[in-house]
Amino acid sequence: MAEEEAPRRGGLYRNAVSLVGAIISGGSILLIVFALALEYSAKRPSPYIGIFTYMLFPMFFAVGAAVFLYGMRHESMRRRRSGSEDALPYPLVDLNIPRHRKRFIYISLGGIFLAIFMSFITYNAFLYSESVPFCGTLCHTVMKPEYTAYLASPHARVACVDCHVGHGASWYVKAKISGLRQVIAVVTRSYPTPIPTPIENLRPARETCEECHWPAKFFGTQLMQNPHFRYNEANTAEQISIGVKTGGGSSALGGTAGIHWHMIIKNRVSYIATDRQKQEIPYIEVRDQQGNLEESYTSLDYKGTKEQLATLPTDVMDCMDCHNRPTHIYLPPDTAVDRAMTTGLIPRTLPWAKKVVVDALVHDYPTAQKAHEGLTSEIEGFYRRKYPSVFQARKADVDKTVAQAIAIFDRSVFPDMKVNWKTYTSNIGHRNWPGCFRCHDGRHVSKKGKVLSMECTECHTMPERGPLMPLGAVSQESKMPWHPVTLMGKHSRILCSKCHSAGYRPSSECAECHKMDTSAPMMSMACTDCHQKVGEVKPLTACKECHSSLSGLHRKGGHPDAACTNCHKPHVWAITGRDTCLACHSDMKEHNAPKPCIGCHDFRKGKPPKK
Repeated sequence: MAEEEAPRRGGLYRNAVSLVGAIISGGSILLIVFALALEYSAKRPSPYIGIFTYMLFPMFFAVGAAVFLYGMRHESMRRRRSGSEDALPYPLVDLNIPRHRKRFIYISLGGIFLAIFMSFITYNAFLYSESVPFCGTLCHTVMKPEYTAYLASPHARVACVDCHVGHGASWYVKAKISGLRQVIAVVTRSYPTPIPTPIENLRPARETCEECHWPAKFFGTQLMQNPHFRYNEANTAEQISIGVKTGGGSSALGGTAGIHWHMIIKNRVSYIATDRQKQEIPYIEVRDQQGNLEESYTSLDYKGTKEQLATLPTDVMDCMDCHNRPTHIYLPPDTAVDRAMTTGLIPRTLPWAKKVVVDALVHDYPTAQKAHEGLTSEIEGFYRRKYPSVFQARKADVDKTVAQAIAIFDRSVFPDMKVNWKTYTSNIGHRNWPGCFRCHDGRHVSKKGKVLSMECTECHTMPERGPLMPLGAVSQESKMPWHPVTLMGKHSRILCSKCHSAGYRPSSECAECHKMDTSAPMMSMACTDCHQKVGEVKPLTACKECHSSLSGLHRKGGHPDAACTNCHKPHVWAITGRDTCLACHSDMKEHNAPKPCIGCHDFRKGKPPKK
């Protein structure tokens, strides 16, 4: 008689449910080890690997442990109900039995293949999850404008996560948690159009940008040479050369002057903005390395109280306050066409090519399809009407120009998201937006009376205009005036962005700006802009206070109303024949506000005063 088998006693973990939990936990440990090895072997740490290593795989381990404990509790209850302490037998595997042996081989080979396959999938999933297509097309389709601009930017080879997340799992978790609202908005299609900027909860630039760009090591001056084409029939080519005083913030390199003086190295510059886009900055302060206040400046244009100012958040200046569009750049038509003509994408020998393309681009088109049709119609129509022989002989060049205009539009205008080159301000420089002049406008004054300078030479040399030259070459010919129009009087104090507003072609004639139409995109001119005192009319000899020579509207035959006497007599006289305003008005109280006289006296059209 065979010996009776001993009772199968053992711990509560001896059950199938706990065995599954143990396998899950054991597998997650192996995955954690694999992910750690992958992370440490990579050239640069990946936030996506970190999230799996420190969050997802440990979560699997916790689930396995919970299943393991549940199995033990279930086994304990089973034993109490049965009144036996014997454990249930595990499935019997006997390799001497052909059926068991085949199953064992299949399961072993399948498990090995599955482990290798899952390792391959996991690794490539890590790589894809931090790729540009993943960020730009799969998950963030609403970001089409940003993705398109990114592909054409200087940072097109820098992965999105390197700037938006950076290294380490902690900031990845913060970024994703703060982005839950945006994810819900995308799913429910409740996101705003356009996407508002600046991005909140963005990692400080010194932890991302300074991985490649290190302001402490910048010094000296950098030469910038920008090709430019005029708005004339010949598309006259010019080159604007300027020395940008980059400077630096490290005294170890011999001086801390220059633009990067503002950076958080030796000096700590803080500011208060009253708007979300940080374009209105009424207060600035500078502190030394010990935190002592060196100087503070308040804008003369700020109408609030100190108490109201104190309630607003204070920002410490860093890279992104000036370089706020380092990657997602939407070039204005003027700049984009200059670049296309420089590289030959738009033939510069086509008459009026720059003006025609820029003027065609600045129209508001409801859809991309309408824009393509409109650009084609306007550019081709111009050459058909004005230069039929050119259109016939150079049809290929006209088609090339149309194709490039469409490409410029598609890179910078997205009607569905209401995004174009005017949507997002760029704070670098001050040509198309106030930029530097947000602070350096001559209106920020300290308690001691010190004014933040707005002199050009503080940050760069005076621009030099000359003929288009090969890269790096400097013209030895006599230099042209740095600005095509001599800026004197009030014009010398107007911010560059007033005329070079993004999205509009700069004015070429005085009348383009000085219209009495207040709906004009540029500034309109009130009588009080020139006639500072009530009832004052400047004599002809005073012209040279603003103009070194008579040109534009004042030149002979330049305008139907170009006669000096049309402006330089009391405006009312042109209609009523009376010598002074007081001939009709007993006082000038109604003119205390800077209201254009033309509101009542449309003297250009010879109409009588409005009642």
